[in-house]
Amino acid sequence: MTGTNKLGLLLALLDLAPTLDGDAATVSPIRVAERYLEIHWEHARPYQGVTLRQSSARKERGDGTTADDTTVMQEVHRLRTLLTERRRGDLRDKPLEFVKHSVERLEWHSDWEEASETALARVRASLLKNPVRLLQQLPGNPDPFLYDSPSGREGLTLLPGVAESLTRFAGILRPLIEFRFAQEVVRINHETLNLPVDDVYSHLFGHERIMPPQKMRERLVQIQQGRCIFTGASLPTAGDSLELDHVVPWSRARLSQVENFLMTTRSVNSTKSDWMLGPAAIERWLRHLDANSTAIRDCAHEHNWPSNLHSVRQVALHMYEALDATTGVWDSDRGIQPLGHDGRRKVIALLR
Repeated sequence: MTGTNKLGLLLALLDLAPTLDGDAATVSPIRVAERYLEIHWEHARPYQGVTLRQSSARKERGDGTTADDTTVMQEVHRLRTLLTERRRGDLRDKPLEFVKHSVERLEWHSDWEEASETALARVRASLLKNPVRLLQQLPGNPDPFLYDSPSGREGLTLLPGVAESLTRFAGILRPLIEFRFAQEVVRINHETLNLPVDDVYSHLFGHERIMPPQKMRERLVQIQQGRCIFTGASLPTAGDSLELDHVVPWSRARLSQVENFLMTTRSVNSTKSDWMLGPAAIERWLRHLDANSTAIRDCAHEHNWPSNLHSVRQVALHMYEALDATTGVWDSDRGIQPLGHDGRRKVIALLR
């Protein structure tokens, strides 16, 4: 490899798998490009003041200039430059979904949309030219094992069982791919920087950078009437013991919509960790969403934060459909227990 393209495509497929309906689903090229761009948007933030490259290849362009990074990173930097030129450089290090929401309210949003469409077209063409075509070409010439598409121009049709397997094993696969990605970035930049792999991994994929602001967290506490949805106990009014939890764990699915957030205590958040919820906890969460959907959407709108209840529930549904009945799940009363066949059926029915 000369860059991170194949690893980025794998991460995009991991993110898209739990959003797909059907076993042998087809993902459109533009949807893959959108998710691919969103993943790489996070990587353009300077590391210790230095912009990290993701390709060791230098390619001559038709205009005589040289491309010294992957196509997606070149497009990300162009979009970041546009924000700077329009005096909204404060948005550059926010998640791309957050940027889109913020720019929609500005008078020059049409310029942003045009630039974004151009970026997506270039990223899509680059994906079809490189990782889509080459990802499954391995020593021994195995048969396609992820998707069946000679060119990918009509979309990537995942082979039977692939979407379910990627969804089921995302918690294991994602950190492996991300760490390999970080290793590649370290290798590419080793001539100019002496980079610790762990630090680069945290810089590229750590979730702290996409956490909502303090004011939004305070509003979420109010919507929860000052109580933990998991335990029913009163939440602390302030301080380090109050924490935000990703209901569907960040390690399993990149869901940053407000509906996937609950405020809880540090001890509860630590105990829940990266576990999926048990049936009783799922029921409490869904009851909270149904009762407060308007207030939650208004909170997201006030803080320019993404909100999509349907998407969050759909991803959660597909994740539980992919889980084995023996999988351990968490509940505040029972701790970690096997999901069980009855529990799995109950959770799926609730999410549907």
